Amino acid sequence: MGHSSSEPHVTPLSVYFTVFSSLIVLTFVTVGVSELGLPATLSIIVAMAVALVKATLVATWFMHLIHDTKLNISLFLASLWFMSIFFIFTTFDMASRGNVMKMSDTFEFRQQRADNNVRAGNVVVPEGIVDLKDIESGAHTASH
Repeated sequence: MGHSSSEPHVTPLSVYFTVFSSLIVLTFVTVGVSELGLPATLSIIVAMAVALVKATLVATWFMHLIHDTKLNISLFLASLWFMSIFFIFTTFDMASRGNVMKMSDTFEFRQQRADNNVRAGNVVVPEGIVDLKDIESGAHTASH
């Protein structure tokens, strides 16, 4: 079979069922990876790798790129290349975000400073505002 649009491309039904089964299995893999409790960066990398395999299967078989012209295949691969560059930069950002946030004095550190000021008596907490630690320990319900 050539790449002419006049020639039909008949793909056996078993191929479609195999690809569909693979997509289902990969969906379960994605859910399983999310339940493993991996670090966020690694979890995103694995999820993107699985998504890339799934997208390739869909584009190759269900969108019939396997039977398409080399120009369309090249455009598809170029789009994957540029998308991977964007994901790589995003992954680097996610991996280094904790270091940047610590240096820029984020909410965690502001909250800790506020809690220290309340304990030291520098700040008066209005009536009705409850500390989350009191709620978790049950002290809030015992005081009312």
